[in-house]
Amino acid sequence: MLKLKKIKKNICHSFVQGRLSNEIGNKYQHFPIHNWHNELKIAKKFNFDSIEWLISDFSNPLFNPVFLNLINQKLKKNKIKVSSISLDLIMDNALHNINKDQIIWLIDRINKANKLLNIKRLSIPIEERSRFNNNYEKMKALSKLNIFCKKLSKSINLCVETDISPKILNKIFKTNKFKRLGLLLDIGNLRAHGFNIRDYFNKFPSKIYSIHIKYRDQTYGKSKLIPKKNFYELSYLLKNIDNLKNLKDISFQTFKSKKNYLNNIKTCIKAYNLYAQQ
Repeated sequence: MLKLKKIKKNICHSFVQGRLSNEIGNKYQHFPIHNWHNELKIAKKFNFDSIEWLISDFSNPLFNPVFLNLINQKLKKNKIKVSSISLDLIMDNALHNINKDQIIWLIDRINKANKLLNIKRLSIPIEERSRFNNNYEKMKALSKLNIFCKKLSKSINLCVETDISPKILNKIFKTNKFKRLGLLLDIGNLRAHGFNIRDYFNKFPSKIYSIHIKYRDQTYGKSKLIPKKNFYELSYLLKNIDNLKNLKDISFQTFKSKKNYLNNIKTCIKAYNLYAQQ
């Protein structure tokens, strides 16, 4: 089977949960309740060493002590680690709207899971459906984000995944209360929104803790398979990756079709390997 080329020993190479499974209902990205354990077996065959665990709702098995032990057993059996947790449920329950008690509940459960799984990163989306659209929403979102900064275990890197501009993001990073905050940089999304990857490397390279590998056309284009050439953002990333001193993981959030998702991940891995060899 095709193997993912790992570019650095100290960087985890993971996939976003659900990319190796059928859709759940009509949800393109959702926790694969029927197939999460099988994804671990498939991931190992592709040479992934870790997984970005997806939290789609409050009923995730990661929050149940009994299932948490089972998850840990399956991870160890397949020699896969949890490189990160994505709070994807916030996409439809934006940070500026989510209840404070719900945030405290999530943090408590994640801290407990961390004691067993040694989670490296937590990412919170502030983009698309969950981004703030005015100053009032911004202040509420940052207030909620500050709760994560204060109460989340210090052993977990805290990131935002966002489509706000690098200029605004840089101001947030410079705020004293967000010193621990970093960025999950999605190179497909920044391409689609017309941002320049150089700005992220020039303004705050030490804040880039994670990379999402994805390809999207410019001007808000849809996600597509990674092309074998002319993906400037991926080429730039791999050529300048040594500048990202705090980068911990590279995670595949690549395109998947309804029926051929395994062939899709093979195609994307093959293309990625070509860029890694340049």
